[in-house]
Amino acid sequence: MFSSRWLRASIRDKFSLRQVPVLSTMRESSWYELLRHLRLLGYGGLIPFFLLALGAWLLPEPSHRTLCLMMLRVYGLSIMSFIGAISWGIAMTAPQLNGVERRQLVFWSVVPSLLGCASFLMPSTGGCLTLAVVAALALGVDLRQSFVLELPVEWRVLRMHLSLGAIACLLLGAYAASSSSV
Repeated sequence: MFSSRWLRASIRDKFSLRQVPVLSTMRESSWYELLRHLRLLGYGGLIPFFLLALGAWLLPEPSHRTLCLMMLRVYGLSIMSFIGAISWGIAMTAPQLNGVERRQLVFWSVVPSLLGCASFLMPSTGGCLTLAVVAALALGVDLRQSFVLELPVEWRVLRMHLSLGAIACLLLGAYAASSSSV
């Protein structure tokens, strides 16, 4: 019924890592519809950063400030891991990357989570500062890649807003930790 050649070709086609252009297959209207959701989720994702940094700075009870700092660092680590995972996905699928760029991006993609984990070996001040530096590095890598991938300027602006908001909150957390010696 089915030839072995047909079966092998079918399996090869189903399970091959075909490179799909990042945005070239999207219609412009689809991109702008997606952008609305990216903005909603992205700016919504800044709310925990803001509330936890504010809590670490303003709450009267030291144990509550300490808890806010810990939660700020955990949330920062999860976001840095997410950003690294995006780089991994781009390295796997973007046809615009050459072999060297692809390898560099794959190796980079694990750095944010590794440095984020290392930030938990430090006091809260150093941990928040480390996460802020990792966020700044990730922003630099992502902005560079956005030009290679020819991503829309709206994506770059959104990425900058989100990163700068997270960095500001992590710096506020570091300041709160240093001023209360938590």
